[in-house]
Amino acid sequence: MAFTFLFAFTACDDNDDDVPEPDEAQFSLEVSGDMELELEGDVIFSDVFDPEYDEHLFTLSMMPPTDLNTILTFIKGGSRPGTGSHPIVSHDENQGEFFDDAFVSWFNLQMGEGEGTVIYFFQPTGGEIVFEESSDDFVSGSFEYQAVGGNVHDETSEKDVVLSGTFAASRINTGGVE
Repeated sequence: MAFTFLFAFTACDDNDDDVPEPDEAQFSLEVSGDMELELEGDVIFSDVFDPEYDEHLFTLSMMPPTDLNTILTFIKGGSRPGTGSHPIVSHDENQGEFFDDAFVSWFNLQMGEGEGTVIYFFQPTGGEIVFEESSDDFVSGSFEYQAVGGNVHDETSEKDVVLSGTFAASRINTGGVE
């Protein structure tokens, strides 16, 4: 399934002191196992409509401001989840629709430049994401899941990792149907 992330960032002050401004929304990530890495950065969430598959999606995207080109994304079918624990499962993009009762995740990491560029791609094998707060403008919680992946240019580079971390995310306006 080809899913394009197109986000139009908007900054608004609605005088709600409990909701962080987009530049204050943060995540922390620790990768352990066959690869070790710690990252922090910006995090956003949105409800979007995917017209190709005629489905509503909830997305949570984490992007560290580093020299590494990295993104960690969580997606589920339907609307914003309530508080509580939700499974993180593997998803074959040929399956079509996303799940309403579970999250899928992708972790992409690009290291180096030019001919020395190494691109890693990881998919979950199991775990959970926990939402401690969930409102129209703000979500926060934690996650931990096992993943398998490796260098997309080297099939012999398979790595098993555990991704764990926390998030406090503000909603962004995607310009899509909500």
